[in-house]
Amino acid sequence: MKVRVEATADKRFGTNSYLVIDDDTKDAVIIDANFEPDLVIEAARKNEAKVRAILLTHTDVDHIAGLPALIDEFGAIPVAVHDSERAGLADGKPLRSEFAVEASPVANLTSLSEGERFRAGELEFEVLHTPGHSPGGVTLKIGNLLFTGDALFAGSIGRSDFKNSNGRDLLAGIKSKLLTQPDDSVVHSGHGPSTTIGREKRANPFLVFDGEDDEQGRT
Repeated sequence: MKVRVEATADKRFGTNSYLVIDDDTKDAVIIDANFEPDLVIEAARKNEAKVRAILLTHTDVDHIAGLPALIDEFGAIPVAVHDSERAGLADGKPLRSEFAVEASPVANLTSLSEGERFRAGELEFEVLHTPGHSPGGVTLKIGNLLFTGDALFAGSIGRSDFKNSNGRDLLAGIKSKLLTQPDDSVVHSGHGPSTTIGREKRANPFLVFDGEDDEQGRT
């Protein structure tokens, strides 16, 4: 299986949506749904991708805003999310009281659970629960690729100053579940460019110290 990744970012928040495609079968998933879903839809069309599911690293508004357009385009495919954030998505309730943006309820939800694998066609992802930025934050691993959402970025980490965030949990998850991955693992983050685990272990200023000031991450 040859897995290829195409990234698109919206202009509003620079939030990444990813098309992950098996070049042999054209089976694909979309990871996160930013404010410009037409970009990832066009990527899917260009690649003749068979989009089997939408996977969410978490449910901040900038990661779910494009869901209605994606569902309209690809039909009632599974939308996978961690159980900690599933109820809010089903009810159209915002994840953050700080950003009380109502959204349309999402149907056809399925779970992303720690230690279990999520299969979509020929693609199979390992689910790592990496909370802290949000209660249900997950990292999705396939081969040497890690889709970390807003947990780990190139040179930064996620914010943990929201009411339902936890900075200690964020750092603990990064250190125990992400930095233990091979150094050549490629990190595809929720915002910004890709990086590697090795690079972040060496140079990420938020991970060099155990530091108490863990609330000033990127987004």
